[in-house]
Amino acid sequence: MNFNLLVTTYRHREYDAVDELNVILQRFGDESPILKIQEVSGIILAFTNLNPFELTKKFKELLVEEPWQFRYILRALPIERSFYTDLKNIEIEVENLAIKKIDINESFRITIEKRHASLRSKEIISSIANKLSGYRVSLENPDWIILIEIIGNKTGISVLKEIDIFSSVMEKRKYRDQIE
Repeated sequence: MNFNLLVTTYRHREYDAVDELNVILQRFGDESPILKIQEVSGIILAFTNLNPFELTKKFKELLVEEPWQFRYILRALPIERSFYTDLKNIEIEVENLAIKKIDINESFRITIEKRHASLRSKEIISSIANKLSGYRVSLENPDWIILIEIIGNKTGISVLKEIDIFSSVMEKRKYRDQIE
């Protein structure tokens, strides 16, 4: 399954999160998103006709206006490429995206979230680091995040900024801090 949005929820609340996500996506104009609950508890893969980066911005705006709309969705991650899990595929896709997006003067960090996968994180990181050896790494405050999400035999990757990630918990905390 191709996917361009990875959504996390509480364990065993996947069906509630799918309903919530479906309502929100339809509200923003996607009448027929494809939403699939994964074998890994708490993970939903989605394919939407909407731009996933714009969507996470809209999620943040909606949360400020109507925080009760997000009861089950914990995080939403825009995914630029999805494919069958394979180290060579990851290498090629990450290199292609990174070269297009990251300026040589900017820094990056690699974030890997693996579930039900046999690939080793160290192996993935060293493979990508070799391909991007001319670029600066910053683990604490990177300009870009190379996000690699592996769910069994499905992998999704993005090269994004911290602001592109939607976390309902973090956004609610920010919102609460602003009104106090």
